[in-house]
Amino acid sequence: MANNSSGYQIYEALLKAFGVGAEAVTTLFNDDAIIEFPYAPSIGAAGKQNMEAYRNHLEGGLKNMPNLKFSDIRVYPLQEEGTYWAEAHGETTILSTGILYQQDYIMYFILKDDKFSFYREYSNPLPALKAFGGTQATLDMFNVNK
Repeated sequence: MANNSSGYQIYEALLKAFGVGAEAVTTLFNDDAIIEFPYAPSIGAAGKQNMEAYRNHLEGGLKNMPNLKFSDIRVYPLQEEGTYWAEAHGETTILSTGILYQQDYIMYFILKDDKFSFYREYSNPLPALKAFGGTQATLDMFNVNK
């Protein structure tokens, strides 16, 4: 997808915001947005979050993921206006473990008024569990059940 499209620009802004913090990320979402992590239930986390839960998730996780960088960014517009599939590779060293975390993400999202109204993130939980120090450490890092 061309880098000058609004979908690409908003997605790229989101990826950069992950490296800044929870507040930077959540300003890119509508207040009533729904966020889904389809594989999260496999480790005991919620697969669907509202903005309050997502903000809590980000506040816990992002502070332990400094300098989170993304590459190989691709965005694919769908026929329905404001609807996209996207891919990115992310990596950072996890502060609490010192382990390099590398992940290939696939995202499906819907934009409304140039903000995310729906966001679904597919990622392999195994690299996360390894880098974050196991299941309980991962749940604790992302403020699950807090």
